[in-house]
Amino acid sequence: MVDELLAIVAGLTLVLALLGNRLDRLDVTVPMASILAGIIVFGIHEVTALDASSVHAMAEMALVIILFHDASTVRLGQLRRDKGVPIRLLVVGFPLALLSTFVTGLALLPALGAAGALLLAAAVTPTDAGLGAPTILNPRVPVRVRRALNVESGLNDGLATLLVLFALALLAEQEGVRLPIVLQVGLVSVFLAVALAVVVGLGSAWFVLRSLDRGWTSSRDRSIAVLVTPLLLLGLAGVIGANVFIAAFVGGMTFGAAPGRPAADESTVSLLETAADLLGVLIWFLAGGLVLLALDHGFSWQWPVLAVLALTVLRLVPVSISLLGSGLRTPSVLFISWFGPRGLATIVFALLAVEELGADHGVIPDVTGVVAFVVTISVFAHGISARPCSRRYGEWADRERPPTEHAVAAEPLPARGRTRSP
Repeated sequence: MVDELLAIVAGLTLVLALLGNRLDRLDVTVPMASILAGIIVFGIHEVTALDASSVHAMAEMALVIILFHDASTVRLGQLRRDKGVPIRLLVVGFPLALLSTFVTGLALLPALGAAGALLLAAAVTPTDAGLGAPTILNPRVPVRVRRALNVESGLNDGLATLLVLFALALLAEQEGVRLPIVLQVGLVSVFLAVALAVVVGLGSAWFVLRSLDRGWTSSRDRSIAVLVTPLLLLGLAGVIGANVFIAAFVGGMTFGAAPGRPAADESTVSLLETAADLLGVLIWFLAGGLVLLALDHGFSWQWPVLAVLALTVLRLVPVSISLLGSGLRTPSVLFISWFGPRGLATIVFALLAVEELGADHGVIPDVTGVVAFVVTISVFAHGISARPCSRRYGEWADRERPPTEHAVAAEPLPARGRTRSP
């Protein structure tokens, strides 16, 4: 099945790449097409590929590259000069959304227990920069609003990763199962991960800049060096017993904030972004199988209800609270609240849970069920609404010229995972 999976995903990527503009005109996004293809293929074949160790390895590698790339797009130096809204979203909005989702999940699905509810909340709360690309890159939306959404989605999946790993450790301990070192969370593994990330992130950035200044390599060679940096972190973290996901996240921030900012050079990071896009097609395709895997366990009305709440009320209220006193007008608060799509990180978290805990673990049906509904609803709802909502909001911002929204801010770097063509 692995060979068939590779052939199908490669063929799907080829079709999406060659029909990108036509699909764009039809408002069909890559996640939409990939999920539908996954549902069709896994509907014909049994969903055995999701249990394969090779799929676990691919999902792990995908999350490492996603975390590294997303964190590298955050310009920490410029963020210090315009930190109000992003910090509010991350320090106030994200914890409130996480807590409210945890409480709601535990109330609707008490069988999850505290650890299972924490796993679910941490998986479905972080937003996805890729699904938000049509909004983040739309020039009609005020730069400050786009930047806030970009920073939020670039950093909150890294914060959620810690909680996902902690919840998996708790659930494994309850079953008397020892997690692999790569998924363990402890002071030593976290310290080693941060130290490794700083050394590798700064070292890679330094060598990339030196090769550029002295003409040692071509831009293509430098892009290869950047691509293998998160993979180097993946390998070294396993060797020294560090947490690889924390290393990837911190390494990406370190690389992006390094003097000279090599992450701002499009030719240097182009291959990293392409790899993230290609892996994104794979993960979206597997999401179709995850939908069927969830439904294979049956159906619970709590799953779609909790999914809708997570995408609406459980984000709207925390974001609104976090932006009180920010000066942003109501249309801006509503716009930021709605465009918190859930995507690749959420899928990978669910795949990791299935692989590490086993498909028969008591919390897996509810976790995969809610994740399947959250991601599927988000892909179609945010994909369809991105253009018209951005256009209408942009027209309002141009007409009203609200001062807070139009304050000077740095243009956000391109978001990973373009939703139109890979």
